[in-house]
Amino acid sequence: MHKFFNRGIAMLMIIAMTSFFFPVTAFAASDEAARITYSIDADEELNFGDKDVDEDLNDACDDLNDEELNYIKFTSLPKSSAGTLFYKYDRSGEKEIAKSDKYYYDKSPYLKDITFVPEEDYSGTVTIGYTGYDEEGASYTGEIRITVEGVDDEEVITYKTDADEEVDFEEDDFNDLCEDINDEELDYIKFTSLPKSSVGTLYYKYDKKGQETVSKSDMYYYDSSPSISDITFVPEEDYTGTVSIGFKGYDIDRGSFTAEVKIVIGKGSKETMKYTISSSEVVRFDAEDFNDLCEELNDETLDYVIFSDPASSRGTLYYDYSSGSESKTVVSSSKKYYYDGTPSLNKITFVPTQGVTGTTTLSYKGYDEDKDTFTGTITITVTANTSSTGSAKIISYSTVQNAKVQLTVADFNNVCQNLNGYQLNYVQFSLPSSSSGTLYNGYISDTSYTSLVKSSEKYYYSSSPYIQNVSFVPAKYVSGTVVIDYTAYDVRGISYTGKVQVTITSGTAGAGTDYSNLPVSKYFKDVDQAYSWAVTYVDSLYEAGIISGTSTTNSLKYYGPSQNTTRGDFVLILYRALKMQKSTTGGSFKDVPSGSYYYDAIATAKSLGIATGTDNYFYPDKPITREDAMVLTLRAVNILGKTIASGDTNSLSKFTDGNKISDYAKTAVAALTKAGIITGSDDNHIYPQGYLTRVQVAAIVSRIK
Repeated sequence: MHKFFNRGIAMLMIIAMTSFFFPVTAFAASDEAARITYSIDADEELNFGDKDVDEDLNDACDDLNDEELNYIKFTSLPKSSAGTLFYKYDRSGEKEIAKSDKYYYDKSPYLKDITFVPEEDYSGTVTIGYTGYDEEGASYTGEIRITVEGVDDEEVITYKTDADEEVDFEEDDFNDLCEDINDEELDYIKFTSLPKSSVGTLYYKYDKKGQETVSKSDMYYYDSSPSISDITFVPEEDYTGTVSIGFKGYDIDRGSFTAEVKIVIGKGSKETMKYTISSSEVVRFDAEDFNDLCEELNDETLDYVIFSDPASSRGTLYYDYSSGSESKTVVSSSKKYYYDGTPSLNKITFVPTQGVTGTTTLSYKGYDEDKDTFTGTITITVTANTSSTGSAKIISYSTVQNAKVQLTVADFNNVCQNLNGYQLNYVQFSLPSSSSGTLYNGYISDTSYTSLVKSSEKYYYSSSPYIQNVSFVPAKYVSGTVVIDYTAYDVRGISYTGKVQVTITSGTAGAGTDYSNLPVSKYFKDVDQAYSWAVTYVDSLYEAGIISGTSTTNSLKYYGPSQNTTRGDFVLILYRALKMQKSTTGGSFKDVPSGSYYYDAIATAKSLGIATGTDNYFYPDKPITREDAMVLTLRAVNILGKTIASGDTNSLSKFTDGNKISDYAKTAVAALTKAGIITGSDDNHIYPQGYLTRVQVAAIVSRIK
């Protein structure tokens, strides 16, 4: 009996151990990597580089296969209701990720350039499947799991505004929230997400001197500069809806919290429609606008409206208006104008009185199909005419047959600044005839580009899609002059028209000239005949290890010659070119993180007195202006023992825009222009506030080495 009992116990233990052991072996399959998990706040983006997702994926591969990761392909993507995976999100080359794409650990397209962007107000868990391939070609499967934490109502600052009305942030709103959550006074905030350009833009010092777009790397303070109260949200024209902007707050004891700003943009006062035009434009009414308002107010379809007369000193309402017709019918205050009948609301036009600016208010009474009524107003603001084609300076480029022209964003912004005094927002192009050439977005070759430029698409100064990624490619063997019309809008929404003129020189033009033999870079595909003047600069600096490219596609390197140079990159190039001795004992600026690729260069430049910054901030990721580049260059050369002869600041008046050079930069501009290190443009401008492109940096640095 006793032996039988012991054998029974032994048998039960074996069964129990067997039952426990086999499932572990079955589920620990050798071709499945450990799941990688992350947690982010609502409306916060997860960038694979910032959060070391690429490193975690490589570690998972190494743990499983004892090999370094080569690349992955996604086998499942987030539902659109949960969010989207982007490559190069909110940058040049942005695109949604597809399952067929390969993303690499240590070459382009990089895993670190992937970003998960949760859908607005989404909270929950997203699982993304992938197949990984190690350096030996062995494959395995894995999962990335992202938990998006919801934001409580008490952690939201809400603003409400009408369409086309900006919102000024109030620093006290943010401090009150900080005190509610952390029981401490607020120190500063950093934004974790920014609105898409199609919705609107956050500005610092909007419509004031020093205006710039808000960056996620910037800190904005409760009681010091840069101040939260200097932040303004400007909705995109005609946009209505809700915008959520995530931020992280830090109190004075360095405690932190996450929250969001929610901006509700309505259609405006229910009784008011708003229009803004220049004095050379007209407003053509849309019957649907009146019907939408009627349905909102009366819950019925509109039948007709009756207008009061507009003030004759400011403008006139016409029926069936044509600018070329001498006979014009004035809208009558005794007539009915119908939503779906004759005379039609769609045929009514407001024409401003010539030379008169200001705001006109029109009153009307609407009747629905049940004969119930409502009243409304229309406000029309007429601004000074900024749409004269001749008022904008022509932007000129030259190239040779079959060679592309990369548009330079600084050219467009400089025209806007000179014309209106404000920063450019976006442009829309009129397309040239296909027999002349084609406009491309993200052009690499005739078979490799992001998209064809569309006349309906907006191309932006500081967000995607970027003006700087637009290229004009002449039709094969075409020569002569091609003119491309465009309409531009500044940050206030004021428009003007301009022209891009491209002169294409024949390969046989000029005795003995063979343009097909113009030099091109030995290393960079996009430093072609259009940049033949800079080929020697770019190639020699690349060979010396002073500059590098921006990307590699199909084994072809790209330099991005027309892209703006950031402040951090410019200091890094000076550091390498002038062979500065590393000196980081004094630390760097608050916004230059230790371990960043430009940390040593900026810290060294700071310790030498080359880079000074503002309030211990350097803004390394912002584009550098031409005058700031000249100041840094002169300091660096003088401090490191080389000499550039002084120039006469009075001589700067020879430049058309010499009066726009900041006082602190005049000495540097005078010295560098006298030495020929930086030259003015063909139209005698120095463009001190314009941004410096990468190809221009190569020329400057080559001249001081």
